[in-house]
Amino acid sequence: MSLEQDPADQDGPSSVGDTLLRSLTRLPQPRLKNPFKSRLFSMARFDSPSVKGLLGVAILSAAFGTAVVYFLNAESKLVGEEQYSIFAAIAFLVMLLCYRFCQRFLIAQSSRSIEAAMHQWRQRIVGKVTKLSLRNIEDFSEEAITDGLIKNYGPLSQSIITITAGVECFSLLIFMYFYVVFLSPLAALLTGVVAVVTVLGYLSVSARLSDTMRESAISNANLDRSMEAGIRGAKELRLNTSKRTEFLRDAKAASSGLYENRSASASLFADVLASGTTASYLMAGSVIFLLPILNPLEKDEVSRIVMAVLFLIGPIGGVIGSIQQFNVARFSVLGIVKFEEEVDACLARNEESDDSGSAPDLTGFRRIQLEQVKYSHRSPQAVGAENAFSVQNLNFSIEQGSITFITGGNGSGKTTILRLLAGLYPRESGEIRVDDMLVNRFPMQNYRDLFASVFADFHLFAKPYALDADGLARLDGWLTRLQVRDKFPTDLGAGFDPHALSTGQKKRMALALALAEDRPVLILDEWAADQDPQTRKFFYRTLLPEFKASGKTLVVVTHDDRYFDCADHHYHVEEGRITLASGSQGGGDIVQ
Repeated sequence: MSLEQDPADQDGPSSVGDTLLRSLTRLPQPRLKNPFKSRLFSMARFDSPSVKGLLGVAILSAAFGTAVVYFLNAESKLVGEEQYSIFAAIAFLVMLLCYRFCQRFLIAQSSRSIEAAMHQWRQRIVGKVTKLSLRNIEDFSEEAITDGLIKNYGPLSQSIITITAGVECFSLLIFMYFYVVFLSPLAALLTGVVAVVTVLGYLSVSARLSDTMRESAISNANLDRSMEAGIRGAKELRLNTSKRTEFLRDAKAASSGLYENRSASASLFADVLASGTTASYLMAGSVIFLLPILNPLEKDEVSRIVMAVLFLIGPIGGVIGSIQQFNVARFSVLGIVKFEEEVDACLARNEESDDSGSAPDLTGFRRIQLEQVKYSHRSPQAVGAENAFSVQNLNFSIEQGSITFITGGNGSGKTTILRLLAGLYPRESGEIRVDDMLVNRFPMQNYRDLFASVFADFHLFAKPYALDADGLARLDGWLTRLQVRDKFPTDLGAGFDPHALSTGQKKRMALALALAEDRPVLILDEWAADQDPQTRKFFYRTLLPEFKASGKTLVVVTHDDRYFDCADHHYHVEEGRITLASGSQGGGDIVQ
């Protein structure tokens, strides 16, 4: 199923959830300097009919909850007069059932809608990320991509139910307050004064609470990265006591930072929670101790008023409990939105067209030629652009059906040249041509479809994606030929565990997958480096000639000088420049 056909992309729960999620980014953080000029509701834009329906359910839930208290109070008054009303008892049960149904429906439906919207956001952003050039991917840090695609969604998902319940509690709080007004305007005034003081107290710490939560998120990310580094570098730490000591010191500092920030957040939230609880009791206390003094005529109604005020405690607690989760959710949504905006900005700068349907088929090409091509790596640590490594003046061609070897020292630019050739990096200058056709700076997919590859830093997915029945049959055959078929399950389409393979076995699987794709050009970056001598000889003397005989074009990075005679063309790379090696068959190639 394509992204466009995904149920979460269609009208329905996801559109409701999308509105609710985006409302979090429009709600301003309250500040003490302007507490009564909030634009909470004017900026929320709850204009969707479905969202209005959910708000209607929240109002119904609050109305039924208030009715429950009303009938409890009515029956309490009758009991005090030694009377009993069956109608009040039945009405109480009916209102309670209606309240339960509305509350459950509101929380369940809102959660489902927001989860559907989160699913839609994930799929949309993942789709955009897969369209980024390799240079764009490298511009983002690994942590930024992980946060944007994974980590921000967990806290957001966990906060949904609490926030939805808080909205329902807020509605109930309003209804209950008007019920108190109905019982006693003076009691409502007293409780209102306490509520205003409580709100002002919250506003005084809300900004600090938001800041400490933001700092906690940063500290948590730093600790996560420190722990990941410890796991990945376990060998190095085990071999070097001094390195391990310094690493533990940094890990302790990261953990201490998280401890301090979370403790500060907990302390501020404890102030909010304690203030809310205290306010609830102050409301009841003001009615009991002050109302009979201020209005002796209402002293007989104090018990009913107190009961109504005490029922405010639950909604107040729910609203306060949702405040922290609201801040967590808002921080997560802003992180997701910011990441998507950065991805969109990268895509907007790219010159690639998505209209691959009208692009010509290039599989019958005769030659791929690079002329004066240049590419520079971005180096955030470099003081000036001149410090960034670049490959330049690249002039060479790849003939259809030929074997081209590329050699050079570590860091000379071999892999960068391969990625330029395959269209993974956008060239800064120069031209790439397929026969007489000029390739875009950001090559279209029809160009990249020419290449299958096994780069030195290849990733082995747990499933053989994009292989039909014929492709799986080819994969099965190549795994058998490479003598690793017994390492994989009978049904290759069901997937496998890449972590159970050795480095050499992973490379064989990667080669088999590349061959199963049956692309015209095969790029192999140091494929034989981790193979035993017998396999290395089999690769150069048997497999490469077979690939060439089948019509494939091969570009191979290698250091195995004893097999240089297997190549039709041999280029050498040094300090970002490529030259035709001495004695190699160059034909009419232009070289630098």
